[in-house]
Amino acid sequence: MVNQLNTGLLSLLLVILGATYSSAFTGHHGVLNYNTVGKRTTVLKFGPFGGKSDEYNKTVQNIMKTKGLSEEEAKRDYDSYLENPNNYALNKGEAYYKDLGYKSLMDGVVGEAEKKGQGAEVRARIDKFKKESQLKGISVVGIFVVVFLYFKIQYDNDPGSTVNISRDARLAQEAANALFLL
Repeated sequence: MVNQLNTGLLSLLLVILGATYSSAFTGHHGVLNYNTVGKRTTVLKFGPFGGKSDEYNKTVQNIMKTKGLSEEEAKRDYDSYLENPNNYALNKGEAYYKDLGYKSLMDGVVGEAEKKGQGAEVRARIDKFKKESQLKGISVVGIFVVVFLYFKIQYDNDPGSTVNISRDARLAQEAANALFLL
């Protein structure tokens, strides 16, 4: 029964982790392309057939016109966007605020908000975001530690095992069991 429980929990953990990380390999690397109608089409952008699409070339031409860049600079700019849109936006924001004389992106956001009289609100939102992110991170690490301890203790409780269970291990097992019963 204990082995079935361990196998079940391990399987559940693997399914959750698989579902969480499976979407990390799709979408943003040019493999899937969504046209204006919303239909999904596959675009092969590597290997011997690695030509760029007409949409890619139109976008590069548009970047050249609007930003006044050379073709090579426009391609580099658009490729960096396609590679990682979040980092692209953060880098552009940081460059914008540094051009305005701020030391970092956050200093620029707060400084510009203060000019509009909203500095306190923006600082409060940033602080709230940081606290929530830290709490989420600590919670995830804590859950993994408890799960690890649970499986470690279950392994130590195996009747075929020659390992003795110490008092601390029994207390940790009771805590893990209480957590899983909630």
